[in-house]
Amino acid sequence: MSVISTAPPAPASLPYRPDIDGLRALAVLAVVFYHAFPDKLRGGFVGVDVFFVISGYLISHIIYHGLQQGAFSFASFYSHRVRRIFPALVLVLAACYGLGAAALLDDEFAQLARHTAASAGFVQNLVLYRESGYFDNASELKPLMHLWSLAVEEQFYLLFPVLVWAVWRRGWNLAAVVGGLALLSFGLNVAGVDDHPARTFFLPQTRLWELLAGALLAQAQRRAGWAPAPRRAALGGNLCALAGLALLLGSAVGLSKAQAFPGWWALLPVLGGVLLIMAGPQAWINRHLLGSRPLRWIGKISYPLYLWHWPLLAFARILDELPIGERNAAVILSFVLAWLTWRLVEQPLRYGGHGARKTVLLGVALACLAGLGLHPIELGRTGVQTAQLRNSLNRFDYPYKQSCRPMLGAGFDGGWCNAGNAGALPPDTLLIGDSFSNAYAPMLAEHVRDEGERRFVQIGMGGCPVLADYGRPDCRAFSQAVAGYLQRTPSLRTVILAGHWPAYVDRQELGPQVETAASFDQAFARSVAQYQARGLQVVVLLAPPTGSKPRSCIARPITLTHKRLCDVPTEIATDNDGGYRSRMLPLLAQHRVAVFDPFPVLCPGKVCKTLDGEHILYADINHLSLFGAQYLARNGKPALDAALPRHGKSPQGA
Repeated sequence: MSVISTAPPAPASLPYRPDIDGLRALAVLAVVFYHAFPDKLRGGFVGVDVFFVISGYLISHIIYHGLQQGAFSFASFYSHRVRRIFPALVLVLAACYGLGAAALLDDEFAQLARHTAASAGFVQNLVLYRESGYFDNASELKPLMHLWSLAVEEQFYLLFPVLVWAVWRRGWNLAAVVGGLALLSFGLNVAGVDDHPARTFFLPQTRLWELLAGALLAQAQRRAGWAPAPRRAALGGNLCALAGLALLLGSAVGLSKAQAFPGWWALLPVLGGVLLIMAGPQAWINRHLLGSRPLRWIGKISYPLYLWHWPLLAFARILDELPIGERNAAVILSFVLAWLTWRLVEQPLRYGGHGARKTVLLGVALACLAGLGLHPIELGRTGVQTAQLRNSLNRFDYPYKQSCRPMLGAGFDGGWCNAGNAGALPPDTLLIGDSFSNAYAPMLAEHVRDEGERRFVQIGMGGCPVLADYGRPDCRAFSQAVAGYLQRTPSLRTVILAGHWPAYVDRQELGPQVETAASFDQAFARSVAQYQARGLQVVVLLAPPTGSKPRSCIARPITLTHKRLCDVPTEIATDNDGGYRSRMLPLLAQHRVAVFDPFPVLCPGKVCKTLDGEHILYADINHLSLFGAQYLARNGKPALDAALPRHGKSPQGA
């Protein structure tokens, strides 16, 4: 027999709970201030998890009540969801699309258009998951990044009512079904958070347990029946509220991006949200804190506030690097826009007559935005095209990336190779390493153009320094393929190693669960010894200074400032390098390895060089652009000549 069918009669509707609006306020404030000031509230992202609990709780009450009364209608349910979700979403998506058309460059606007379509179709979480990767644009530069969570909720709204209805019709135990799904989802979350962090963060199957936690609480309350709220909460209610608030605040303050999230850590905010709701409206904390007028007001505008705050921060960051004054202004403006949206757009479209007509019009409006995203139009992008022409010399992609299959005989995800200048002749020099080796390939090409004696190719894989028996399984397989290439290419006389060494020596980019600093030292020494034992000369290219933001150098049709935003002080670049030179240089000297250091060339004074005339020297915060690599070859030629061994003229075909 269905659990729902044995519950006591339910009230006509769920009584309004001001404390839940207050809980919404805490959740959205945590998210907003985390996004604006991440160093002040490092775990504020847990507000999204609290939103999931609240959504699961309230939506489940609506479904359970309708089924109990024999009045549940899918048409009515989804019509109410449309009038609740679509009005503010249509406005924000349209505003972002219009601003993006006026302010963004072609590749940025193309991504925004794609995200507009994905957000309108409530699949933004899936698109962001597919985009996540080594060279993906930073999340803070994606104005619609935050809508991944709305997509997860809408996917829940699509599936959960059908599931509950089917279980109800068959008379199955609803608690067992929902609880089993929650446990399965939580298990997938814990199992995948370390090895597949992006998939676990974005995909619904590893997030649904948070919404189902609220659904289980709603069902437990329905089963127990509703009684009039007492004037004062019992001791248990007050303890629940105190524990819930402690878990919520503790996770917002104590967690950070350093923890694998969601994973086990997500239990803290989820349990905190469940306990605060379970405590009831008469618990002291719920009545006096969460139910207070300021928090209730913020809770009422929490949805449009969530929608507005991130695009404002993202556009300000794109156009002006988001200094502290603009962060404050963006937060204040997001509150103003949220209130106006709630008052002038949400309320009129959500309530009042003509519900069916409003539902259809909102659906058509969102479909039109999806169409604009899939087939972008210019919308007065003349100014953008003018700026694009001025920036045509600079590229932020990697035109020198080629497939590794011709050299390794197999393709590798993240494998980026370069045919160099060898052509059909056997190479005498091999440049290998992670993505930095690919960024250095144009430098070597420029250098050998003047030298005229060296024939090189480049083989690399992102995030993999290509050392013997080191790194992730895919990295080790790639390193073995490179070793096979070496075995098949007896013409090689020099091996050049390039990598983002600070990440491996100091910070262990591969993760402490994979490798340690000591294992890096051992693998590096082992690899150098193997090359030298085969008679190969070994050269190491140190990492270039990092921290530049090259897109801040480019001319834009709209700008908030005329400051030079892309320059990086040498002091900051030095801090980014960490102490890897003090550990790595003695190791290289011990093994008689020649070294080229680009740092003195690119940072000759107090500021590291990011521009050379109209040419931008970086493709992103870490990697040299084509022009940067060529600049390094020209201006660092004496140091390169000293580091690279002279091969002399090789016989044709040797």
